[in-house]
Amino acid sequence: MDQRAENAGKTAIILEGGSFRGQFTAGVLDVLMEHGIWPDACFGVSAGVLNGLSYKSRQIGRPNRVNLAFCNDQRYMGTRSLARSGSFIGYDFMLNDVQDRLDPFDNDAYLANPMPLWATATDIVFGTAAYLEVKNAVLDIDAVRASTSLPLMAPPVEIDGHLYLDGGVADSVPIEHVLEDDGFDRAVVVLTQHRAYKKGPYEFMPAARARYGEYPYLLDAIESRHERYNEQREHIWAYEDEGRALVIAPVRPVEVGHIEHDAAKLLDLYIQGRQECIHRLPDIKAFLER
Repeated sequence: MDQRAENAGKTAIILEGGSFRGQFTAGVLDVLMEHGIWPDACFGVSAGVLNGLSYKSRQIGRPNRVNLAFCNDQRYMGTRSLARSGSFIGYDFMLNDVQDRLDPFDNDAYLANPMPLWATATDIVFGTAAYLEVKNAVLDIDAVRASTSLPLMAPPVEIDGHLYLDGGVADSVPIEHVLEDDGFDRAVVVLTQHRAYKKGPYEFMPAARARYGEYPYLLDAIESRHERYNEQREHIWAYEDEGRALVIAPVRPVEVGHIEHDAAKLLDLYIQGRQECIHRLPDIKAFLER
């Protein structure tokens, strides 16, 4: 069956990335789970995919617990991980120690949930977005790694002969892909920056050019990302005006950084996500039941 025809009339949820700013998303998703709200599909970008994993496995509170417990642990994110693995992001610790022992992930529940999860990644040869389904959170974990591998902070991830980096480079909030290419009828969009936010140019272009000089299309995507991101947000507001998107976003500027060691700030952002979702629950239910 044609993908667009198959998704006609269906709804999706789109989760923006932003590293520790994903605490806002974690709060939103916990409220949705507590109220039994499940769209037909989930699309995550970078940290949005990590939140999407626990949403699909129905593990309320898990991303918040993990971030609060390990935000100051160098094995989770920091120079210790960089020295050991070549990645500032501690994937071995995150996806093995935490996933298997410290706060176990429920892959059985994940597999039992019919809602598909898609991870957005950036193909570094072409500088374009790829949408990788995470059918099994164990077997397809490289798709999660690819979507979350920030430029300059983690090495590219190879999947089926393609090299990928963080999905936000090519498609930060894949609403056009979801509504136009895949043919979903409507989408709930969870953003991790407030509505008035404008992204500025990438600060580390000289370092990026030195690292990725053999990938000119990737460099173009990195350099133009802020312009495409700001334009994409205008598209999101247009979809919202048309009734095809319902946007949940922080109500004030977010003070949590990409790397954040202040657990109090992280908890506050999680609570903000919960509060905003509770406030919007009637709208969300009506939107999804339309």
